Amino acid sequence: MLFRLPRHMLSSVFGFPRSVITAVFVTVALGSASEAFCNENKETNPVRVEVRQASDGHWQLLRNGAPMTIKAVASGRHTPHLELIATTGANTIRTYSIPDPTTTKGPDILKPTIDYFDRARAQNLFVIPGIWLNRQDKWIDYNNTDPAQNPALARQRERVRSIVRALKNHPALLIWGLGNETEHPFAKTVHAPLWREINHLARIIKEEDPGHPVMVTIAGTSRWRIQALKTHCPDVDILGVNAYRAALHLPADLDRGGWSGPVFLGEYGPLGHWEVSKTPWDAPIEPTGEEKADTYARGWTAALGDPKGRVLGAAAFLWGQKQEATGTWYGMFLETGERTPAIDAVTRIWTGKSLPHPAPRIEKLTTPLKQANVLPATEVPVSLEASAHDGSPLTCEWKVIQESGERWGQGNKQKAPPVIPGCILPPAGGTAIDGPSVIVRTPQKPGAYRLFVFVRDSHGGGNTRNVPFLVTE
Repeated sequence: MLFRLPRHMLSSVFGFPRSVITAVFVTVALGSASEAFCNENKETNPVRVEVRQASDGHWQLLRNGAPMTIKAVASGRHTPHLELIATTGANTIRTYSIPDPTTTKGPDILKPTIDYFDRARAQNLFVIPGIWLNRQDKWIDYNNTDPAQNPALARQRERVRSIVRALKNHPALLIWGLGNETEHPFAKTVHAPLWREINHLARIIKEEDPGHPVMVTIAGTSRWRIQALKTHCPDVDILGVNAYRAALHLPADLDRGGWSGPVFLGEYGPLGHWEVSKTPWDAPIEPTGEEKADTYARGWTAALGDPKGRVLGAAAFLWGQKQEATGTWYGMFLETGERTPAIDAVTRIWTGKSLPHPAPRIEKLTTPLKQANVLPATEVPVSLEASAHDGSPLTCEWKVIQESGERWGQGNKQKAPPVIPGCILPPAGGTAIDGPSVIVRTPQKPGAYRLFVFVRDSHGGGNTRNVPFLVTE
């Protein structure tokens, strides 16, 4: 699963590393904003970040000698609700990209990033900054390894070097995230020049900053991907894995891939839209909010329960909201900012406690529309059973939204499909359309749609459920 950049950036990761220990001291707090923060918080001593194998064979991430389990959320550069992250028990944010300081805007383009790092550290959070790598396509050709003849390759190398130079001394920095699923679009094919270039970039990072480990993240747990990184990327310290259903059996997959080094679960969460049952018209059936919360808990427990101690931590996806298959599948927040049960789940995992006001529960959505074929302009009753943890009133927002139709975009940002107006009517004898019962008038135009309900409480919590249906003449 991916959090994607615009198309022009999309030309941009697992095995046992040659160098598995990164233990060099780095002087911190050399920039103005970072220096002020470090002085205030007494983080003025050198920071040492390393991955080290203990005598029992288990791996640990150490920061200044102290072992640390990475409890992370995955987010974009503009992480919402930053102040809430630490309350969940998380200690780290994983991001996917950093602005390019080699453009005409120069290093000033990184000022918002440094400010972001400062704000994260002020919340006692660390950052795994993603350095986006272009994929093999019209933007870059990894087959030509001569930077003198391959300007795109040369620019990417310089971009990586410049980013590392600019951020390596910040106390929020934990691990360098080099690329994300850069092996696309090669499905089940090892493109050796690409992997060798990834290793070259890892060496560049280590030249500039030997004090922080380098991680490369791949899509899923396929043996060929793990073997490709193991064979061609000996300078990579940590294997990153984005896995959803596969998170539930990550240790076994690592065994099959022959990987014995340290691992970070770079994305985990609900079952992916490619991993669930589908309607006869190929609409994936989205798990409920409660099912998603359960999968977050089981994914973390299974991965961190690796008997060989390879997994350093995991990042829950996605701290935010995005359109992918639907607008509610992966986001841990509703589009309007309410917390979903997914956040309650990771909070219980990481702290052993619940938030003061857990998100509402949806017990049941009753409607003949569920995975049904219906005629245009048909009026169908719908009812919802939901509750707030404290019994307080809930509001309901109902929408009929056209089916996206995008099934596999490699995580790229998708355009939100339109909401169909005029489909939500008051129940018989009623006047309100924000309660637990409504009448749905199906759209006039044949096609695939979903009925969504968004439930909100008075404490910033929310939940959602949807059912796909097909309008046919």
